Amino acid sequence: MFGSHTLWNDLLAHGLVDELHLMIGAGVVGEGIRAFESRPPGSLRLVDTRRWDGSNLLLTRYAVGPATGS
Repeated sequence: MFGSHTLWNDLLAHGLVDELHLMIGAGVVGEGIRAFESRPPGSLRLVDTRRWDGSNLLLTRYAVGPATGS
């Protein structure tokens, strides 16, 4: 899924996401929409990173685990 932070936050909150792919680029942003409304439920484990030749973009891939604690 691409784009809608509202939808992906709802999917994360209901345990319907097993993996996140985030593209990270260099830049300074003073305002904007946060990627996550709060701390993501469960745990995020870095699985892979990739950088393309000639680019400053970084693709990160995270496995989403179950919530821990009580």
